[in-house]
Amino acid sequence: MRSVVISLGGSIISMEKLNLELMKSVSSTLQKINTYDKYGIVVGGGRLARTYISDLKAYNVNDNILDEIGINATRINALALTTFFDDVNSKIPTTINDAAEMIHNYRYVIMGGTEPGHTTDTVSTLFAERIGAKILINATSVDGVYSEDPRKFKNAKKFDKISYDDAIKISVNNSIGAGTNVFMDITSLTIAKRAGIKIFVINGMDMDEYINILNYERCNGTVIS
Repeated sequence: MRSVVISLGGSIISMEKLNLELMKSVSSTLQKINTYDKYGIVVGGGRLARTYISDLKAYNVNDNILDEIGINATRINALALTTFFDDVNSKIPTTINDAAEMIHNYRYVIMGGTEPGHTTDTVSTLFAERIGAKILINATSVDGVYSEDPRKFKNAKKFDKISYDDAIKISVNNSIGAGTNVFMDITSLTIAKRAGIKIFVINGMDMDEYINILNYERCNGTVIS
């Protein structure tokens, strides 16, 4: 039996409104693939989180509280996603340990954030490490890892394959300056490196990408290993 973790980015789940069609497509796609696989799915906060955080920031609300609000937004999105799955948890876990326990009882365990300071990408890699998953699908609004933000720089280079160390360097470089474009944070990449988790960074709207990764371990995005 294989375990796989999917980091389902808030940028594709929670946009102008909740992307229910994507939720339905992801659930339908996964439930057609190898019935022996188990999946951990970590959902981002997206626009729902950003709306609350940006509005409250104007009133100088404490950053720790803003983090907690963002975490609760991810859990709302996660609970919404569970409604499209069978054999799934009905209660959203609030810790990695809780999620790891649930994976014994369900084929799908869906969760959001866990604690302030941890992005959902970090939660995803910690979850993967905890349950021994060696495949992590990072489903985003961009179709892979680029040298620079491809939406701003036409000459940005896309990588088909990249090492953990090079991915960390790009993440560090892209974290500097206004309007940063960070595909994954440094903590999540470091955890993946120590645990030997292969990361597939893909356009999360393309269902063929999930199928190709889960069946053949290949994609049109970027593989970090």
